[in-house]
Amino acid sequence: MIAAIILAAGESTRMGTLKQILPWGEATVIEASVDAACDSPGIGQVVTVLGHEADRVRAVLDKKSRPKLSLALNPDYKLGMFSSVKAGIASLDPGIEAFFIAPGDQPEIRREEYDKIIEIFRGQRQPRDIVIPVYQGRGGHPTLFRASLCSEILGMPYDGNGLRDVIRKHEAKVVRVNMEHPGIIHDLDTKEDYRQAMTRRSGK
Repeated sequence: MIAAIILAAGESTRMGTLKQILPWGEATVIEASVDAACDSPGIGQVVTVLGHEADRVRAVLDKKSRPKLSLALNPDYKLGMFSSVKAGIASLDPGIEAFFIAPGDQPEIRREEYDKIIEIFRGQRQPRDIVIPVYQGRGGHPTLFRASLCSEILGMPYDGNGLRDVIRKHEAKVVRVNMEHPGIIHDLDTKEDYRQAMTRRSGK
């Protein structure tokens, strides 16, 4: 089984408002991010990590039944995103083969991206431990990690570069996949990011 971890514990400091629950079509930013993973048939478990204003984000996600979805609370979210990565990994089912990491503020990621990355992961002649989607030379999300890396990640300190250090250490077993969809690199850090994303969405 392949799982997905959606990181939604941040304080949205640069946005100035809780970006996870900003409108996105008929839903919200966090719902779009979660549903892309939930809708992929290759994904059996989706863990969304909550922290800052967890009750407000949970209330949004509770409005719809998502059988694959479970919520994990990260009490240490002020330590940064890597603390949420660890909280998500600690909540994964023991039998998983691999897991995605995706930020909860990238609502332009679609189910198709998850499906393609899983296909690439399973189709490698030489087994790879990490699959990174790339758009025009820039790495994006969701990134896939083999479950054998879980214990190593959980044991890493907070004073490093988090998953970047993992990728660097295992570079020989990393595969980068060129994607045609720019949504894999668009996150929502500021009000201007959100405005541009809404403009792209309305232009579809």
